[in-house]
Amino acid sequence: MAKKHEYGIALNWSYVGTSVVVVAVLTLLVLYLPGMREIDGNILHSVRRALSPYPTYIPNFIAEFYPCVHFYWPQIAAGCVLVSHTRYLKCFLLIFFTKLTSILTLFLKDFVCRERPHGCGYEGFSFPSHHCAVTMCFYGILIYLVLHHISSEFWRYFFAIFFGLIILIISISRMWFGVHFLSDVVAGLFLGFMMVNLYIITSKSLSC
Repeated sequence: MAKKHEYGIALNWSYVGTSVVVVAVLTLLVLYLPGMREIDGNILHSVRRALSPYPTYIPNFIAEFYPCVHFYWPQIAAGCVLVSHTRYLKCFLLIFFTKLTSILTLFLKDFVCRERPHGCGYEGFSFPSHHCAVTMCFYGILIYLVLHHISSEFWRYFFAIFFGLIILIISISRMWFGVHFLSDVVAGLFLGFMMVNLYIITSKSLSC
């Protein structure tokens, strides 16, 4: 059992390392590759053109109902569920890593200082995507929790797929609305994925 536990943590550390490498490489490309903005711009144009025939009410609804900068109600809801099951440390770690992801993403934005796609009308810097990073971290942790703590197989996979779809829709919507490049989205997702695995490592280490 101990060996299996150690193997699990080692695998999570490998995911953390992979995420760090991906974010670092994308950061260097954005900072120093002269044609990176043009490449990203062409990809963004292709994605938006491919998605243009489809209605935007779903991503619009999620963007309005669930603004990333006011990410309080999902944390309160998840926190209440965890506290009601006396999972106090898990509740604290969930909120802590979600907030840490937000702070780290904003720091990286100010470090890279990448301008958003032309004409999007959004303020602030583009790289990495704050929406994608925080969404991946928060709902990625929830996916881990439901897969390990819900006994019903149906509800386990229902919530895992539901939370996964939220991550997917938010990620696609950032390019659909033209407010982020593909590299912004990918970097945000890997940054959030790194924090998910740090949460899992911490949770396993504390046996909570």
